[in-house]
Amino acid sequence: MTRAIPSPTVVDEGEVRPSGLRRLSFGLLMVYVAILAINSGGLGILIPDLISRLDEAAKVGNLAIVSTVGFLANVFAQPIAGALSDATRSRFGRRTPWMVGGGLAAAGFMIGLPMAGSVVTVALVWLAVQLGVNALQAAATALVPDRFPPAKRGGVSGMVGLGITIGNAVGAIVAGTFAAQGALPYLVLALLMVVVVGSFVLVNRDAPSLGSAPAVERVPFSLKAFLKGFWVSPRRHPDFAWAFASRFLMVIGFYGAQTYGLYILRDYVGLSDTESTAVAAQIGVVLLVGVLLSALASGWLSDKVGRRKPFIVWSSAVMAVALAVPLFVPTVTGVMIYSLLLGLGFGTYISIDLALMTEVLPAKAAGARSTAGRDLAVLGLATTLPQALSPSIAAALVGLTGGYPVVFVSGIVFVIVGAIAVLPIKSVR
Repeated sequence: MTRAIPSPTVVDEGEVRPSGLRRLSFGLLMVYVAILAINSGGLGILIPDLISRLDEAAKVGNLAIVSTVGFLANVFAQPIAGALSDATRSRFGRRTPWMVGGGLAAAGFMIGLPMAGSVVTVALVWLAVQLGVNALQAAATALVPDRFPPAKRGGVSGMVGLGITIGNAVGAIVAGTFAAQGALPYLVLALLMVVVVGSFVLVNRDAPSLGSAPAVERVPFSLKAFLKGFWVSPRRHPDFAWAFASRFLMVIGFYGAQTYGLYILRDYVGLSDTESTAVAAQIGVVLLVGVLLSALASGWLSDKVGRRKPFIVWSSAVMAVALAVPLFVPTVTGVMIYSLLLGLGFGTYISIDLALMTEVLPAKAAGARSTAGRDLAVLGLATTLPQALSPSIAAALVGLTGGYPVVFVSGIVFVIVGAIAVLPIKSVR
């Protein structure tokens, strides 16, 4: 057995030198650009367009089915991948094998998506894409507590938040611009994933986790311990529970309207199919501008003042105002204003959320480092569960009321309650 050789950028306890931190932060930004480009381009435009062409009359319900199948898979994929990456031992480290495998799987199945000839096939292929995306995301997210000291996590959280929004914009622009070009948008998004993940693992090498003196504590994977790890006692870890509840509510409020964005443009605003895909691409740009104005500044300022919760409350207020705009201005102009404000609010939220989450982990409270992948993946359920539920909830509300305004109203309620849920957290200011 060979002796473990530390990564050139890794220093004691898995921390990274300043130059390595900057490179790693930018790399994580790009990884999230690739992840969100596939998710937003696929679920926001390409899949709704595919489903609409397969069965126009049943498109709302069918989109809910496809979205829910994909997101329910995420509920299991991300925690399992996070726990397995914690226990992985290889010359490439713990996280790299899962990032590479997940990225290749997501890209490969994305290329096959336009060949799907039925709603069931679309659901199955999208399910496979999401399994790959979640394996990649679980490993990438775990790199934050692995390699960043707590004082630097607000900054990297801001970079990740920026990557999420740039990815949303890139996905919308690629899908909206090339939606009529057959397989082209799928190929572009798949290629982006392969290039970004390949570049990341080459430039930001993980410390080898094999050898007589491994760079990380060895924690073998145990099915019993893994299943037990799904339960985190709210009594023993109340901050973790409140953080879970807050993220759950904020995400379910955000994604209800986003999932049906293309259909809202067509059936609520009144645009044609061609106009709606073009406007969807423009919305991606406007959303990006909003986030650029808030994400990096919020993450930096949060680290500077040492506070997280006030930024979450502010982001909720801005998002609530944004969701109210289409109710009173159901036009393209109203949607653009909504998108800009939503970008400002969501940019602040995602720039702070990851930093807050890393500070309430049970592993942190116990002084452990090796279960961060699992703990963050469990917290990831607060993202994937509402993403799984929101399409079905929105479809049911639209079916009951006969229109889309109820989607915006329910979103307002959820983001406000989500901000309230962060207030009882004691370990984070």
